[in-house]
Amino acid sequence: LYMLLIFSTIHTIYFYMRYWKYILLPYSLNFHSIFSHNTLINVRNRRTLFLDFFRKLQYVRSKSAIEEAYTQGLEHFTLLYQNLTSIDTDNYRKNKEKIVHYLGLIENGYEVAIHPIRKKNVLLSFYKLPTFYEIDFHLFKKDKIFLGIYEKGFYYRDMNTLDHHLIIGESGSGKSNLMQLLNINFLHNRKHVKKMYHIDLKGGVELKRYEVLENVEFVSDIQRLDTLLSEVVEDMKHVQKIMLEKDIRSNDTFTLVIFDEFGAISSYPDKKIRDSIFQKLALISMQGRSSKHLLFMFGQKVDTTTLPSNIVNNLQSRVLLKTSNDNNINIIDLKENIRERITTTEVQDFTKGRAIYKDGLTSEKSLLQVPFISDNFITTAIKYYS
Repeated sequence: LYMLLIFSTIHTIYFYMRYWKYILLPYSLNFHSIFSHNTLINVRNRRTLFLDFFRKLQYVRSKSAIEEAYTQGLEHFTLLYQNLTSIDTDNYRKNKEKIVHYLGLIENGYEVAIHPIRKKNVLLSFYKLPTFYEIDFHLFKKDKIFLGIYEKGFYYRDMNTLDHHLIIGESGSGKSNLMQLLNINFLHNRKHVKKMYHIDLKGGVELKRYEVLENVEFVSDIQRLDTLLSEVVEDMKHVQKIMLEKDIRSNDTFTLVIFDEFGAISSYPDKKIRDSIFQKLALISMQGRSSKHLLFMFGQKVDTTTLPSNIVNNLQSRVLLKTSNDNNINIIDLKENIRERITTTEVQDFTKGRAIYKDGLTSEKSLLQVPFISDNFITTAIKYYS
C-alpha cells in the first residue's frame, strides 16, 4: 500500500511538472461550463461549474518518409481536453489567439485548429506551416491534385472530385505560382485531360509556353475567346447528351478553361461581346461539372462588375490569397469568422503563397502554403510532358 501511494504521488507530481502549462490553460483562460438547475430543497436557481481538464499531449508524425523530407518546417502537436458534461468549442475558437499567446507560440508563427470530438472532448491542433519551399516532381501523384502543405501535411484533391475554382488574390500574393502548380498537376494527369485552354487577355506570356503541348491552346484575343467558349458549350452539350443516352453520371475526361485575370473582360469596350462571354461562362459554371468542363478563374478582385454573381455562385471551390478587399474575403468567409475558424493572421498580412482553400465538395476550409515554382522547373516540366 505504501509503495502504491509513493508511486501514485511520484506519477502525479511528474505529470503536473511536465504538463503544468497545458493543465492550467483552461483555468487561466476560463474555459468552463456553467449549468443552472433547480432543486427540490431549494427553489432558487443553483449553478454548478464544470471545468475542462487536460487529457493528453501528442506529437503528430508525418505519414511517409517523403512527406517528412518536404515538411520539415511543419511542426505539429495536439492537446486533448475533456469536460464531464460538454465542451464549449466556440469558447476555444474565440480565444485562439489567447491560447497561442499563453503557450508562448505566437512569435513562432504557430496556428491552432479547434476540432470537437463527440460532445465532451475538444482537440487543439497546433501547427506551423513553412513560409517557403520549392516544388518537386515527387510531390505529384497519379489521379491526385497537389495543392500545398496544410495542417496535416500534404494537401491532395482527388482528380475525380474536382469542380470549378475561383482564385482571388492581389498582385504578388502567389496566384501565378498556384496557376503553374495546377497546370503541372493537369499535365501529370494528362490521360484524363481532353483539352486545356489557357486564357490571358491582359497581354501576359506566362501561359503561352504551354502551347507546344498537345491539346493545349493559348488565347489572348477576346473575339477568339467568345468563339472558343461557344465551342466549349457545344462540346459540353454533346457530352451531356451521350451521358444521358448511356446513363452515365459523370464524365471521365476533363476540358479545362484556365483564365488568368478575368477582370480583363469587363474592361473591353464592346458590351455585346462582354455579355456573350459572361453568358457562356455562366452556362459552363452551372452545367459543366458533371461533364467535366471546368473553369479555373483567377483574379485580383471579385464583384458584380468583374464577374457576375450567377457565375461566382457556381464556382464551388475557392482559394483566397493575400488581399485587403472585403468583397474578396467574403468569397471564403460567408458565415464564419476567419480569425476564429481558420487563422489568427489577417488576410492582408498573408505571406506569398499562403492561402485559405475551400473544398467545393465538402465545404471544408484549410490554411495551406503553396510551393514556389521556378521558370526552370516549368520549362523542364513542359519538355518532360511533351
